[in-house]
Amino acid sequence: MIIAKNIFTISCFFFLFTACQNKIAFDKTGWIKQDDLKMYPNRINMLDDLIRHHKLIGLTYRQLIDSIGEPEENINGGSLTIYYNIITDYKHDIDPVYSQTLQFAFDKDSIVKSFRLDNN
Repeated sequence: MIIAKNIFTISCFFFLFTACQNKIAFDKTGWIKQDDLKMYPNRINMLDDLIRHHKLIGLTYRQLIDSIGEPEENINGGSLTIYYNIITDYKHDIDPVYSQTLQFAFDKDSIVKSFRLDNN
């Protein structure tokens, strides 16, 4: 029931957030491509397709990395949660004013048990 609730919440957020985005199909090459500022310009537009049309829950850590590339880092220095930067907006400041990450949580056997978007 909790998983269904999380999936519903994520789906609602994606629908609202990506309604005005130029959605494109996920492909690993585009996903890992960085621009001159070390940002990922394609991720925001591929996010909906990645989550809706690609199996993520149940993948091993290695399968996830092989499918979507290396994560930015582990959260809190632990090995059970990793994240991928989706978008970081600096506006006209040196510090980010908004960021969004896709986070994956793993069980003790390094299997993806859940994922979520985090907005700061």
